Amino acid sequence: MFGRPLFAVFLLQILFVGIWYHIFGGEKTPLLEDIPVECVGRVDEIRIGTSGIVLVLSDVKAKNKDTGREIYTDRCIVYDFSDKHLFSNSKIGNTIHIQGAYSTFETVSNPGGFDENLYYKSQGISAKIFADSLEIVNDRMDPLQHGLYLLRQRAMEQLLAVMEERDAGVLGAMILGEKSYLPADRKEQFQKTGIGHLLAISGLHVSLLGAGLFFFLRSYCLPMRQAVVFTVVFLFIYGQFTGFPVATERAVLMMACGLFARYTGRCYDALSAMALSGIITLLQQPLQLFQSGFILSYTAIAGIVLFSPVMEKLSPYFKKYGMRGKILQAVLSSVSVFLVTLPVLLWFFYEISPYAILANLVVLPLLSLLVGAGVFGCIISFFWKAAGGFLLSTVHYILRFYEIVCMVMEELPGHSVVTGRPALELILLYYVILVGGIFLYVKWERKWIIAVSGMLLAGTLLLFPPSVSFLYIQLDVGQGDCAVIMCGGKTYLIDGGSTSQKEVGKYVITKCLKYYGRNQVDAAFITHSDADHTNGILELASNQEEWNVRIGKIIMPEIQKTDDGYERLYRSFQSCNIKINRMKRGDMLSYGALCIRSVHPTPDYDWESENDYSLTLDITYRDLRILTTGDLEQEGETAVGDLQGAYDLLKVGHHGSKTSTSQEFLVMVSPRYAVISAGKKNRYGHPSPETVKKLINAGVQIRNTMECGAVFAEWRIGKRIYVFREN
Repeated sequence: MFGRPLFAVFLLQILFVGIWYHIFGGEKTPLLEDIPVECVGRVDEIRIGTSGIVLVLSDVKAKNKDTGREIYTDRCIVYDFSDKHLFSNSKIGNTIHIQGAYSTFETVSNPGGFDENLYYKSQGISAKIFADSLEIVNDRMDPLQHGLYLLRQRAMEQLLAVMEERDAGVLGAMILGEKSYLPADRKEQFQKTGIGHLLAISGLHVSLLGAGLFFFLRSYCLPMRQAVVFTVVFLFIYGQFTGFPVATERAVLMMACGLFARYTGRCYDALSAMALSGIITLLQQPLQLFQSGFILSYTAIAGIVLFSPVMEKLSPYFKKYGMRGKILQAVLSSVSVFLVTLPVLLWFFYEISPYAILANLVVLPLLSLLVGAGVFGCIISFFWKAAGGFLLSTVHYILRFYEIVCMVMEELPGHSVVTGRPALELILLYYVILVGGIFLYVKWERKWIIAVSGMLLAGTLLLFPPSVSFLYIQLDVGQGDCAVIMCGGKTYLIDGGSTSQKEVGKYVITKCLKYYGRNQVDAAFITHSDADHTNGILELASNQEEWNVRIGKIIMPEIQKTDDGYERLYRSFQSCNIKINRMKRGDMLSYGALCIRSVHPTPDYDWESENDYSLTLDITYRDLRILTTGDLEQEGETAVGDLQGAYDLLKVGHHGSKTSTSQEFLVMVSPRYAVISAGKKNRYGHPSPETVKKLINAGVQIRNTMECGAVFAEWRIGKRIYVFREN
C-alpha cells in the first residue's frame, strides 16, 4: 500500500493541508454584513436553489459604495431577492454588473451546527451578495457550459412532465445532480437508513454508465482504443453536466485511469488512481478535505482497497459455498465499507443506523436497473414522451421498494444509534487497530487476529460518546433563549425557542444534543410562555420519533394566575403525551452533585407582566453556581427574595433589556460572569446599553451569544476549575 508514490504524495498533501488549516485557516474571519456594493464579475455557474436562480461569479471586482474602497473577493454567490427576476437572461460566461448588499459567511456558532463559512470556502466562494440590480456588460457566453446547464434543466423538466414530482426529484438528484426538487423527507429517510449515498452521483453511478457505454461501444461500434477515448470524453462531459461534485470528480478520474490503463495495456491500480484524483481535487480546492462528501467518498474507496487482500484470501471459501459464498462476499464487501466510513459518519452526523449494511444489500442490486431505466427513459422522453414515461415507470416501482425498505428499517428496534462526535484521538486509534488487524491477518492468516481486532474496535466504539461531568451551554439561537445542561448521563433544557431562526429545534437544539451523544432530554424547564423561549421545545415534542430525541417531562412554573399563552402551551405538551410537572419556589430537582432549585415564582405570585413569572433557577454543581432568569424583569426580581450571592454565572433576564437586571438584584447576585442571549440586529435593541453598563461597572465579565456564539460553563473532573469558553 505504502510503496505507491502517488499514494504517498496524497498522504503528504492531506497532512500539509491539515497543518496549514490548523495554523492559518481555522481563525475566525471578521463577519461583514449588508455592505452596499457594486461589483463586476463573470457568471461561472447558474444554480437552482430553494429561493430560485442563484449565480456564482468569478473574477469579481467589488467596491464599497459608501467608502469607495475595493473589497477583495475571488468568487461569490449572488441571490436575487428583488422579485424582479434579475437573473432570467443571464448566461454562463456573461460579464455582469451588480449592485446589492454584500456579506461574508457565518462560522459555526453552536456545537453540531453548520459551518457556512467553511462549506462555501471549500468551493472557493468567499462571500454572498443580495442583488438589487443587474446589468449584462458583456453578453459573450460559454457555449459548452451554458448548453450543458440548459440541457440539465430541460432534462429535469422532462422528468417532472412524465413522472410523479417526488420520484422525479429523487431521480433528478441521482442522474442529473439536480437536488433542488429532492423532497426533504425522502432525503432524510434515505440518510437515516444509511443509503443516502444513492442520492449523490458517485462511483456506483459513474461505473454503471461508463462501463455500460464502454462495453457497448467495444462490442458493437468501435475498436477498443477509440471506445476508451469516446467513453472518457463522455464521462468528463457528463461530470460537467452534473456540476462535477467531489464524488463525481473522483469517480470520473478513477474510471478514466482504469480505461487508459486498458488503452496502454498496463495494470490498473485502484489505490494509485484514487490518490491521483484526490491530489487533483485538493490542488483545486484544498478545504474540501474538511467536507463530509470528500472524506466519505475517499474512505469508501479506501475501505474496498484496504479489505481487498482479505477478500482474496477468502476467495476459495466463497467459491466453495457457491451462491451462499457470493452472498457472504457481498456482505463482507458492504461491511468493509461500513467499518472504514463509520468514524467519518459519526464525526459529521453523530448517529448511525446499525441496519445500514442490510439496507444496502437489499437496495444495491436494483441500482443498475434504476440508473439505466432512469437515463434511457429521460433520453427517450425527449423524442417520445409516452415511451419514456413507460420506461420511467420502472423507476417509480424501484423507488417505492426503496421507500418500503426504509420504512421497515425505521420500525426495527434501535434503528438509529446516537453516539455523538467522537474525539479525534479515538478515531485515529480506531483506524490504527483496523489497519493493523488487516495487515496482521493478511500476513499470518490467523482467525484469532480477527477476533482480537474486533474486540478492540468494539471497545474503541464504546468510548466514542463524549462524556462530561457537568457542562452548561447557552446556545446561540438568535433572538431567543435556550440552555442545555449535561451532568453525567442526564440532560436538561432550560427553554428553547427563537423568533429569528427557523426550525431552531431541528437545526440547533437537536444537533447540539446529538453532537454530545444525547437523544434523551430528562426534563425541559419552561420559564414562561413566550414563543422565543418555547417554539423549539414544541418542535422537539412534536417530532420525538422522527428526530430520535425524546423528552422525559416538561417542568413549568406553578402559578395560580395564568395567561392564555401558558394554557395553550400546557395543552400542546399534553397533546404530545409528555408528562408535565409544575415547579414553585423551594422545589428542586437533584442528580448526584447537581441541584436545580426554583427561587421564583410562588404559586400566589400576582404578576402584571408575563415575563415576571419566569421560572428562576438556582443551579449548583459542587462549588459551581449558575442562576438563570428567563425573561425576568425588575418587578419580578424584587419577588425573588434574598439570594446568597457570589454566582459564577448569571443568565441575564429578558435578553439584557433595560427593564431587567436592577442594580439591587445585581448586588444581591454578585456574578463573576454574565451571559446575554440575543439576536443580531434585533428590533428590540437588546441588550440595552444601560444594562451592559451596569454589568461592566459591577466588574462582571459579559458574554453575548450574538458576538461569540454559544457560551460554555464546564466543571472538569479532578481539577475543580471553572472553564468558560467560546465556541
